[in-house]
Amino acid sequence: MAHATLVFSRHGESEWNVANRFTGWVDVDLSEKGVGEARNAGKLLKADGIKLDIAFSSVLKRANRTCDLALEEAEQKDVPVEKTWRLNERMYGGLTGLDKKETVQKHGEDQVKIWRRSFDVPPPEIDPESEYNPAKDEKYKDLKPEEIPKTECLKDTIARVMPYWEESIAPKLKEGKTVFVAAHGNSIRAILKFIEGISDDDITGLEIPTGTPLVYRLNADLRPLECDAAMAPLKFGRYLGDAEAIRAAAEAVKNQTKVEKPAEEKPVETKAAETKGFGTKITEIKAREIFDSRGNPTVEVDLCTDMALFRAAVPSGASTGIYEALELRDGDKARCLGKGVLKAVQHVNEIIGPKLVGMDVTEQTKIDKLMVEEMDGSKNEWGWSKSKLGANAILAVSMAVCRGGAAASGMALYQYIAKIAGKPTDKFVMPVPSFNVINGGSHAGNRLACQEFMILPTGCKSFKEAMIVGSEVYHNLKSVIKKKYGQDACNVGDEGGFAPGVQDNNEALDVLMEAIEKAGHTDKIKIGTDVAASEFYNAETKMYDLDFKNPDSAPEMKKSASDLIEYYKAWLDKYPFVSIEDPFDQDDWDAYKAMMDTVGDKVQIVGDDLLVTNPTRVKKALEVGACNALLLKVNQIGSISEAIEAANMSMDAGWGVMVSHRSGETEDSFIADLVVGLRTGQIKTGAPCRSERLAKYNQLLRIEEELGGNCTFAGVNFRKP
Repeated sequence: MAHATLVFSRHGESEWNVANRFTGWVDVDLSEKGVGEARNAGKLLKADGIKLDIAFSSVLKRANRTCDLALEEAEQKDVPVEKTWRLNERMYGGLTGLDKKETVQKHGEDQVKIWRRSFDVPPPEIDPESEYNPAKDEKYKDLKPEEIPKTECLKDTIARVMPYWEESIAPKLKEGKTVFVAAHGNSIRAILKFIEGISDDDITGLEIPTGTPLVYRLNADLRPLECDAAMAPLKFGRYLGDAEAIRAAAEAVKNQTKVEKPAEEKPVETKAAETKGFGTKITEIKAREIFDSRGNPTVEVDLCTDMALFRAAVPSGASTGIYEALELRDGDKARCLGKGVLKAVQHVNEIIGPKLVGMDVTEQTKIDKLMVEEMDGSKNEWGWSKSKLGANAILAVSMAVCRGGAAASGMALYQYIAKIAGKPTDKFVMPVPSFNVINGGSHAGNRLACQEFMILPTGCKSFKEAMIVGSEVYHNLKSVIKKKYGQDACNVGDEGGFAPGVQDNNEALDVLMEAIEKAGHTDKIKIGTDVAASEFYNAETKMYDLDFKNPDSAPEMKKSASDLIEYYKAWLDKYPFVSIEDPFDQDDWDAYKAMMDTVGDKVQIVGDDLLVTNPTRVKKALEVGACNALLLKVNQIGSISEAIEAANMSMDAGWGVMVSHRSGETEDSFIADLVVGLRTGQIKTGAPCRSERLAKYNQLLRIEEELGGNCTFAGVNFRKP
């Protein structure tokens, strides 16, 4: 007859479990998958009819959230919870924060196995100056210095945990209570060693799956009762849930430091190996023709794994650089004015899709290379041009693969992008939005030469505040425009900005400054522009026509590159500019260099048509000294891997990177996750108007809410967050 019940649950998968880093006392949160595991633990408790009296946890949030979520799902939120540092995970010393597999490659599998699982050999001590040193953490300020470990082996962890067991947990069990312990792998091992009578040698090999309740029935002496459902090597403990899934989860924990052998040494895959990556195998890919925000056809792809369906749709630009990867159109003037994408759709359905079926969806780079370099294979002087299959066909698949890879990895899309881009996966940066509020150039029917004038709320403290400030300026701008130019001038363009009948660039800037002042946000707003100068450059005369939409453009409106630099310098003196995009033609490298030499230390000079998100052109711009920022448009280059490469190359050189939409957009919000994952600190995706633009901004609001204290707002540091 059972006197008491003891239930353990190792915390759900954490963000650093996903990143495969030694965590220890570092206070990281649960991953999206971990949240699901914690909730499932509660459902299992409820289904088993277990009624808890008290819960114990560590002071680390991954265990605390597991406890809270499990109690919530078990409909037992009122159960009291006691938290103690003594139930913390083992302190990994100098290994803390390191990638587990990279540590194996550096020190050897045998050495890391000793550090990780030896009963009485701890890793090297943590550096006192390390950011992960718990002695620097406020939550341990009341502990004696000798109580804060510099490193621990399992023996040390047991010495820390068991006094608390005797003083606090065991007395509740002796009272006949049902006790829940939501803690960590090694703090739970410490107690299980005592309950199960496991030897020093065997306890280090005990694998404990995440988020899976382990139940013990105890007699009055707290000895465990026999259990037929115990799972070896345990003799008394019963896991709740599917036995095969539990074994697989335990095996996954075991393999965290396993480094794969080179391909030629890999054993032949067995049926068991096929089930190891459940949810990773691509089973079907289907493309279709849909319509973008300008009513033009574009490509959408559905990718299925053995777990779920993932969808992605590609955008299209109106003002496009001549060096962009090929956007494949049908060219049939009798249908959709020649802009149909049925050929691209066919290429996905008949060429790309069948080739990718059976591949692992988490192998982003491998899949992108296969599509770009082998299946398409077309090249020009700037690299892979995608002129055979179409960049729109390849990109749609690449985006869907990325979404599938994130889900298969149990990660949010932004977190998965951070992982494959080599960025931190525990702390993130929310971008400054660059709202396009006044349209000109190819996007409007007025006489404005510049394509966009933008507002950047760099003085805000959060992305949400930036959205509020941007929206307020936008609505004040509408009222200023209505008063000056009439109701008809308040119609919006492709990207949600206004296109008033202003006569020149300076007039548009004055109108914008009036709206900012009227909204009361002068101290929080800076200005940017996309000049899109290639649109009004004459290659024969080498002149830029600032009144190019007027067939009778006056001679004084035609500027040389040096004249245009002086024109921009006057702007910088008068207006709060922080970013100027495409100030010259896409081939006018000398002009870019001259402007960088003149004002490059004062303002962000962004290459869009100049760079077209192409690593090869980024490399040339670095060599020339042509600009100091990249406009990142995934459809310019045609694959996620190449876009990440261009972004990393730019940031490594100290450049800014502004993630951008296109004028022809869809409701797909991929770039919102992209900008957070790459932590570039700035995004341009239109005005706070039109649903295809707000789809991105609203996704960023959700991400900021989800991350809470795990993110910061780029603000004034948007160029180098």
